[in-house]
Amino acid sequence: MSKTDFTDKQHYGLRSSTCGPLLLWIYKYRRLRKLSLSIAFRLEGGRFHSRSLRMILKKYHGIQVGAYSYGECLNPGSFPNGVTVGRYVSIGGGVRIFLRNHPMDRLSMHPFFYNKYLGFVKEDTIGTGNMEIGHDAWIGERAVITSGCTHVGIGAVIGASSVVTKDVPDFAIVAGNPARIIRYRFPEEIRKLVLESRWWELSIDEIAMHMNHMVKSIRNGTTSHPLLHEIKLKGKYCEH
Repeated sequence: MSKTDFTDKQHYGLRSSTCGPLLLWIYKYRRLRKLSLSIAFRLEGGRFHSRSLRMILKKYHGIQVGAYSYGECLNPGSFPNGVTVGRYVSIGGGVRIFLRNHPMDRLSMHPFFYNKYLGFVKEDTIGTGNMEIGHDAWIGERAVITSGCTHVGIGAVIGASSVVTKDVPDFAIVAGNPARIIRYRFPEEIRKLVLESRWWELSIDEIAMHMNHMVKSIRNGTTSHPLLHEIKLKGKYCEH
């Protein structure tokens, strides 16, 4: 995702405060970080809605988190630099993401020999990757995602305590060590329709108007769900 795409689309619907730029500046002082976050939550409706929290994560921790996503991804320092989290993502406690491995083909695997911050090498000698978690994905508690996985698909589910070693397709349910696909949440025709709808680009206030449909199953049919039949309007939602 480009920076423009992330700012314009991923943050659509979040709440901002006039103090946002000041809170972002204050956060650079470690002793004031808790205060900065506390004020942001109070002024911007808490973790689900705070835009300042997401700007802090992006500037100081290299993590990009979309609107309404919650869980471990919102705890500064929990995820490594280079992780992108979509909108409406649910992440359980204790989830860990690793973007690089120890070098098993060298004489030693110790970070003294590849991590520049430990003072023995001038530059990192092992590259760090990137990882993207798609919109509306759900990652269960204590799941571990290794460097072999660079993408968790839209609407995917990762079972608690699973160890993910490769990419997870859209709407797949995976679990185990190593994690394997158990099944898909929906039949293929419904998966296609959900992807085309791009419902996650809406704000929660817009979706709330259809709450009576959002609380019902779509596995046995989608004909009555308005958000899956307003594809022609999706351009409108992208322009906010």
